[in-house]
Amino acid sequence: MENRGCGIICEYNPFHKGHAYQLSKAKEICEFTVCAMSGDFVQRGEEAFQDKKVRAKNAMTNGADIVLEIPFPYSSFGAEGFARKGVEILSASGLCSHLLFGSECDNVNVLTDIANCMSDASFYGKVLEVQKKEKSLSFARARQALIEKTMGADYASVLDNPNDILGVEYIKSIKALGSKLIPVTLKRSTPRGGFDDTFASSSYIRGALSADERDEFALSRLPENYDFGGIYKGKDEFFRSVHLAMMMKKPQELENVLEVPQGYGYVIVKAAHGTKDFDELCSAVSGKTMTVSKAKRMLLFAFFGIEKNVYHEKAAYSFVLALSKLGSGMLKKYREESKIILASRAKDIKDSEEAQRQFDRSLLAGKVLEKCGISL
Repeated sequence: MENRGCGIICEYNPFHKGHAYQLSKAKEICEFTVCAMSGDFVQRGEEAFQDKKVRAKNAMTNGADIVLEIPFPYSSFGAEGFARKGVEILSASGLCSHLLFGSECDNVNVLTDIANCMSDASFYGKVLEVQKKEKSLSFARARQALIEKTMGADYASVLDNPNDILGVEYIKSIKALGSKLIPVTLKRSTPRGGFDDTFASSSYIRGALSADERDEFALSRLPENYDFGGIYKGKDEFFRSVHLAMMMKKPQELENVLEVPQGYGYVIVKAAHGTKDFDELCSAVSGKTMTVSKAKRMLLFAFFGIEKNVYHEKAAYSFVLALSKLGSGMLKKYREESKIILASRAKDIKDSEEAQRQFDRSLLAGKVLEKCGISL
């Protein structure tokens, strides 16, 4: 495959100097960059910190050439599903030859070895066997224990790192989809949730920008041209709505919802009636085998009625959220090779029933957020 664009799967929640650095490195690999970015909701099962169009603009003014949306609910899938949809969209677009991602271990060969082990047809069943023996282990910890038994402690320790976990999932997805994307790592050193002498993490910046006091350090980690528009202000109102909605559900209504374990509908409804707010609800339904992030995703999917079969559906479209002049030319050059609808307007989707259905679902999620108060 000829050298095309360098793809990046991202949330930019919010966009900061570390992301700008990654985009500059992507330009050393390929002539132009293509970002597959989360839309209105992100992987943690929460609303994005900032409106997707503003995040896309911040990315474009700092090196991105094409920003494609990962629509809801794909943007809120766990690591495996999120990686799969990002790779699927970038591959189907026909725009990319490479995929660049942050990595704590910064060794694509190690990540590939782990991905190959996990891709074995019998691996999933073996993880479930580990869970049966060690009932207190989450799926992720049981998987890590199996990697340690199979490949050794050094390989297993890689799965302590969030970006390496995503990297493994990206490589697994490339393999499973038969994609020709070439994986490339970029050393990630900034502590998760923290900062170093050069960069600060997205979670640190979110906390700083949400605080009442001005944090000059956090502001210095944002690009000089950063657009502060569209920062979401309605978190409490939205999650209060989710909590109340769970109180009105019947357990059987939740059994086919994505991320809801068998028989767990009763647990959710009972917890909703017995807790005072959404945070308490998340704590009540999470535990040793279910992280708080997974619980948030589960409740988010229950609120919007996202069923289990959605996990396996193929993305039929992606919205183009931002374009540089170079990106516009590249999109025009390769558009005919795209196997997915790359829509610039809603009417670009109308001729595909499946794309329209997916678009309507994602559009509704965005409208609900607007009703809960986005500051634009």
